[in-house]
Amino acid sequence: MDTGKLINKISIRLRRRSEKMGKNFGITEVQGRILDFILVDGRDRPLYQKDIEKEFGLRPSTATELLKTLESRKMIQRVSSEEDGRYKKIQFTEAAEDIRMALQQEIQKTEGLLVEGISREDLNTFMKVAEKMLENLER
Repeated sequence: MDTGKLINKISIRLRRRSEKMGKNFGITEVQGRILDFILVDGRDRPLYQKDIEKEFGLRPSTATELLKTLESRKMIQRVSSEEDGRYKKIQFTEAAEDIRMALQQEIQKTEGLLVEGISREDLNTFMKVAEKMLENLER
């Protein structure tokens, strides 16, 4: 099997899991992926629209519309950055806490399924190879 085909199959299955989860909360698959990103990466650092654009390869106008929708549904809020008021940090709202917990549980469950039966050494090798593949594609 070609490497790209295998990666695509994994991606499709992950997307289907994400779509199923999103339907439970009345959000689209793309909105769910963005919320996942905000949940995971937002724990370690402040996130801004530019981060969403870069992570998902979105044009600014597309990212703006997606974020406006999430904001109108009270799932995220944009708060002025303390360092530079021109930038708005993106974060979960209190109203989205239930979704946040369910997303976090689903992420952990999916991660567990992905690595089940794989040794730490094999997983480390896979991560190095996958990162190199991504780097190759970004050239």
